[in-house]
Amino acid sequence: MPVPPSAITRLADWTVGVGVADIAPRATELAKLLLIDTLGCGFAALDDPCARGVLATLDTLGDRPQCTVIGHRRPMSAPNAVLANGTLVRVLDLNDYVTGADPRSGARGGHPSDNIPVALAAAELAHAAGRELLAGIVLGYEIYGRGKALMEAQSAWDGVSISGLVAPAIAGRLLGLRADQVAHAVALSAARAATPVGVREGGISAAKSVANALIAQSGMQAALLAANGLTGPLDLFEAERGLRAVFAHGSEAAGDVLAAALPGESFIMRVAMKAYPCFAGGQSAVAAALALHRLVRGDIARLSSIHVVLADLPIVHRQMSDPGRIVPHSREAADHSLHFLIAVALVDGAFGLAQFDNQRWTDPQLRALMARFVMTTDRDLTRRAGSSYPCAIRATDRDGKAYDVEILHPPGHAAEGLDASAVLEKFDRVTADRLKTGQRSRIVEAVMQLESAHSCDGLLQSLLPEQAP
Repeated sequence: MPVPPSAITRLADWTVGVGVADIAPRATELAKLLLIDTLGCGFAALDDPCARGVLATLDTLGDRPQCTVIGHRRPMSAPNAVLANGTLVRVLDLNDYVTGADPRSGARGGHPSDNIPVALAAAELAHAAGRELLAGIVLGYEIYGRGKALMEAQSAWDGVSISGLVAPAIAGRLLGLRADQVAHAVALSAARAATPVGVREGGISAAKSVANALIAQSGMQAALLAANGLTGPLDLFEAERGLRAVFAHGSEAAGDVLAAALPGESFIMRVAMKAYPCFAGGQSAVAAALALHRLVRGDIARLSSIHVVLADLPIVHRQMSDPGRIVPHSREAADHSLHFLIAVALVDGAFGLAQFDNQRWTDPQLRALMARFVMTTDRDLTRRAGSSYPCAIRATDRDGKAYDVEILHPPGHAAEGLDASAVLEKFDRVTADRLKTGQRSRIVEAVMQLESAHSCDGLLQSLLPEQAP
């Protein structure tokens, strides 16, 4: 009796078999907007210490120049370019996020744009047409969503583990590998991608910022290895000691989930743009704090009580009770700390990268304010917010006057999907200190013309530092 194809084999067949014409025009347009947003995040991070450390480390290796690195003069090998760009894109916690819970598993969160650097590097290496790059991005988002459908809502494994499937699949497709080679690339990569949620809890370290980039780098490397004949364990989903613990929700039907027909409303339509450089659960909290700052005209000292109300969700309860977030001790923990995010936005009346300068999370004034917050959750607030992470702040001043602010949907989150003007405004804002107007315009124009571009060379050239006059 013939052995049925494994889930990984079916995923590879599906990845190679989807045609560009099978992808809905709306999905392609969203891929362009998300590519612009992702590149903006990368440029904004060029001065980040963690990003500089990764770039300096890779520069010392002196490997074969193959692929473009955002804002960096020297090309790197394809895997190292993925690590460099993946770090730049992710390190500021400014790139896109998934809204709502998967209807099948209840799993939440994630940043599918983390793997756009894989698509960029593979497209450059293969001299792929622009439309192929966009198709690779759409399919990468779709595979990410299918991975979420296979993870438990309260899994001990982080969502970046899914990139062990995404990165080699889209790299293999763009490199023109056969379906059997893509399958082995996925198997090689997925076998080493499982990452615990602990990377973003407690005393959060730089490991949070590079977790996906390291997996994506490995995925690109796996595709190159598979192209040269290396094989992997194709039965990882079926094996008793394979990936069942990581993809524990309906893992017996993994092949059906991973190889389902591409829907018209594909997963890329479920993501939102971040307005602020912090985790997804903090977007509404920052917006609410800024609104309260305006109501009291910056006189925070007049407030005698501050009651913060959040979504009644298990993930929010974990965040509220995590000591590393309540009293953050690192930049990585601060951008995941509801207490810090609300406090600094309340005091400053602004929230951007500058709010992390000089280790503001250690500021005694902010620490004292953070300690005053009463934090609770509310089911009705959760219901009314739908797929977003809401926040309400109810404060009283020393004269007994009440101030109520409620943010159900933060900037960047819209039921109808991404707004092009908002994406372009953010791109200009976050790159203002790094790029001149002309270069910003060239990047946007190159992205928007990708469908008709015979290669991605124009886009890639626009990502290089401008030569001094």
